[in-house]
Amino acid sequence: FQAQVTRILPRIEESMNAQLEAEVLTRSSHSSRTSYAVAADLSEMELKKILIHKMEGNKSIQRSDEQRNLYKALVEAYDADKTILDTYGESAIMKRRREDDDQEGPFAGSDRGSKNKEKEGSIHQLALR
Repeated sequence: FQAQVTRILPRIEESMNAQLEAEVLTRSSHSSRTSYAVAADLSEMELKKILIHKMEGNKSIQRSDEQRNLYKALVEAYDADKTILDTYGESAIMKRRREDDDQEGPFAGSDRGSKNKEKEGSIHQLALR
């Protein structure tokens, strides 16, 4: 019996090591994607923050109601993103990003420009109200 156990143990150990190695590789690659996604979101938030400071610095928000409304919408978007990140961390950002990707569908790249123009138009319409 001991001889059989001695022959089986190295095989079990080899199998377990292979499974653990595969799991570690899977998790480490997932961590890289997560870190990248968080970095991308932080960059977007930083861009919003920079734009807010520029608008405040050059006082463009005092020129017209449209500028003021756009500024308010930008500040609200920045605050919402910051609250989500502070409250739920990267998991909520990842989930929101996946949901956004799902909504865009498989051909998102082909009409991305027109979608952005539609969004700009709707923001413009909101600002005029």
